[in-house]
Amino acid sequence: MQDKELGYRLDLMKKEMRQKGLDAYIVSTEENIWYLTNLVYKPEERPFFVVVPVEGKPTLVVPTLEERHLGTPPIDSFVVAYREFPAPEGCGWADVLRKAIGRAGNVGIEGKMKASLLLEIRDFSPVVIDIVEGLRLVKSASELEMIRKAAGIASSAMGRLLKSLYHGASVVESFMVSKATQTDLIKSGEFNPLLTYLLTAAWPSPASSMPHSVPGLGERYGAGPNVAMCYFRINGYAAECERTFFLDTPSAEDRERFGDVMEARRRAFGILKPGVLCAEIDAAANGFLRTRGYEGNILHRTGHGIGLGNHEEPWLAEGDDRPLQVNMVVSIEPGIYFDARGGYRHSDTVLITKNGYETLTHFPVSLEELTLTGRLISKAKGKIIQRALGLS
Repeated sequence: MQDKELGYRLDLMKKEMRQKGLDAYIVSTEENIWYLTNLVYKPEERPFFVVVPVEGKPTLVVPTLEERHLGTPPIDSFVVAYREFPAPEGCGWADVLRKAIGRAGNVGIEGKMKASLLLEIRDFSPVVIDIVEGLRLVKSASELEMIRKAAGIASSAMGRLLKSLYHGASVVESFMVSKATQTDLIKSGEFNPLLTYLLTAAWPSPASSMPHSVPGLGERYGAGPNVAMCYFRINGYAAECERTFFLDTPSAEDRERFGDVMEARRRAFGILKPGVLCAEIDAAANGFLRTRGYEGNILHRTGHGIGLGNHEEPWLAEGDDRPLQVNMVVSIEPGIYFDARGGYRHSDTVLITKNGYETLTHFPVSLEELTLTGRLISKAKGKIIQRALGLS
């Protein structure tokens, strides 16, 4: 990220601070630190803080271990270091952080600040105001470029994933596709291991009825409905692509349920544009599914924001009455789930544009294209993998 953009973000943040009557704001979460500084840090027991005053330069509070490693910060800032725990009196992170806050009267903090950190600054009576999350809602041109890249890679990985699966394949084969994707990224020279997370997986029926379960590696794929997922964060920015697929001819009931989910998607996309309330998108999609009698089979909202995180604001859900804005990025993924049968859900990464939307993930969605049979080559390869892992 260019220094100019980071400076612009800090200026917007300070403008918001003035409007909220804040003298200082403390940033402590990994994603928000990255957003403001482009610094990657995994805190473990050594926290990292960005203290932003309403006037003047921010202060980076870092462990001594990282001070030299930090070098020249990407933003114009002061750097102060603390001694790691157990530190001599006056030298620990809490002591140094308090000095950095100084005489600020009104102090803001993130809602996701850890309670253990908050306890050490409670004397400042900090106020929870999620300013950085608000800035992250609308993406810049450089952020959209990164998300487009991630979405393109997720789309390609979905093709690779579904090409590798067949009737009788083991779940472990779906996880192995992410390794091939990582290898491609390394070869391209665009791979930050601390900012990249790659998950390819497919849930076999009926486990696909529990979208956040972890299927056993030795479980096998049957006719379906099976649900495949490419859930990526690549060099700091996320994208997701999910598809329901069948490895044999779907039943009449499968066709009906699949068709209803596709209609729910169509209704969501039909009103997706700036100014529409997030809750209205959910009402269009999940509201339709409820009229079809699926009240007890809906487990989640229609979608969520995508950016630095795979799941972030806004929420396309009942209760989120914020309007969509140009350059927000969201998922569209209504779904229905049946314990004895499985789940039916597609998910795409979608950009809100001036006149509507642009789908950033590109992979077939029709039932005909997602009914996959006759995978003899993949099956032969899968047998070799299963034997090597002792799953055959």
